[in-house]
Amino acid sequence: MSALAAAEAPHIDWAGLSPLLALFVGAVVVLMVGLLRARFARLTLVPVLTIVAFAASAGLAVWQWDEQGSIMSGALALDSLAQVGVIGVGVAGVAAVLLSIGATAPREAAHGEYHAMMLVAAAGMAMFIGGQNLITTFLGLELLSIPLYILSATELHRRRSLESGLKYLIVGSVGSATLLYGFALIFGATGQLDYAAIAREVTAQDLGSDPLMLGGVAMVVVGLAFKASVAPFHQWTPDVYEGAPTPVTAFMATATKVAALIAFLRLFDVALVGTSGSWGPALAALAAIAMIVGNVGALGQSSMKRL
Repeated sequence: MSALAAAEAPHIDWAGLSPLLALFVGAVVVLMVGLLRARFARLTLVPVLTIVAFAASAGLAVWQWDEQGSIMSGALALDSLAQVGVIGVGVAGVAAVLLSIGATAPREAAHGEYHAMMLVAAAGMAMFIGGQNLITTFLGLELLSIPLYILSATELHRRRSLESGLKYLIVGSVGSATLLYGFALIFGATGQLDYAAIAREVTAQDLGSDPLMLGGVAMVVVGLAFKASVAPFHQWTPDVYEGAPTPVTAFMATATKVAALIAFLRLFDVALVGTSGSWGPALAALAAIAMIVGNVGALGQSSMKRL
């Protein structure tokens, strides 16, 4: 029995997983330190430890720059694309923490919880960026989304902040449900969860024009477009960004976009490359609409956060 369990145990590359672990461990440490009653611990030590966790994650990604492979039996990728994403998220996280110094949101949400949620969201982004499996990708998406729903509503005295969190929760849930349904259709068409295996099945069974597969691809495009606030699925973004605390808005507007872009690239360039004839024109149309709507809409905008 023990030999069978050992044979079935998944291989985990702990060194490759270290940027993600730095964020999770940092979140736990920051949460514990935030419980201390000393003013120095809450106002100084918590932000410093959060910056250290973000910097450690980015530094470990730089250290692994030449590594190529996979982690956790292929569930997560260890490559330059994932490392670029982790570094970008780390830089955005450090900037958001610096912006949070003196802000009202950390005080109202409690410093430990506020900074810990930021680290957990970043860990979700790292998982979302490196996902090579439909389940891993979806778990990463939810892990980054749920803390951001809460962070958007951390200025409890402002009605706009609470409204921002509620709007983000509702629209984000719709986007997540759409994406999950698309993943389910893709799994139904191919019988696979791994990106590389999906690509092989699409080629072997000639699923490029299969209605079930195309329906899944369409749902995935819409779900990710909601999450990345790509026009015309962006209507929620100005209200949420304006109502959320400024450091949270900065974090969402940078780190989330980096994660979404890399997840887009990995999913469509690996798993769905065999259906590029269908999603290629759709993504080109979305890109054109996003540029036109974004720039035209910005002309009459006076609020920097909505812009």
